[in-house]
Amino acid sequence: MMFFVYHLQTYSPKNRAWKKVIDHVKKYEYILIKDNLSLDALKHELCDVVNRINAEHPKTKRMQYTAGPIDNSRTIRIEAYVMSGGYPDTIFIIDICKVRSVYQFSEKTNLLEQKGGEA
Repeated sequence: MMFFVYHLQTYSPKNRAWKKVIDHVKKYEYILIKDNLSLDALKHELCDVVNRINAEHPKTKRMQYTAGPIDNSRTIRIEAYVMSGGYPDTIFIIDICKVRSVYQFSEKTNLLEQKGGEA
C-alpha cells in the first residue's frame, strides 16, 4: 500500500527548538511513501527528531509527539505539540492518506479507444 503526504501545516516557531523541528519537517511536504515499512520509518524518524531536539534544549517545555489514524478515517496524522496552560500548542501537523490508485498515460489505451475497443 502506498501513502501520500497531502497536508503539512506548521505554526510560527516560539523558540529555536521549534524552529529546528519545523525546518526538518518541511522537507516532507507532498511526498509519496512507497509502503507500510517506509511509513513506519517516517514516523520513527520524526519521533527521534523531536526527542533529539528535546534533549538539546532541556530548558524549554518538552515537545510531545503523536502518530495515528484520525477518527474512523483512512487518514494518518502525525503531530508535535507542547502543553501550555492545559492546552496543546501545536508545532506541526502532517496528514497522510492511502493512495487509492495510480494513473499512468499509455498510448496503447488511446489507440484502442480510437478503434472502438478492438484489439
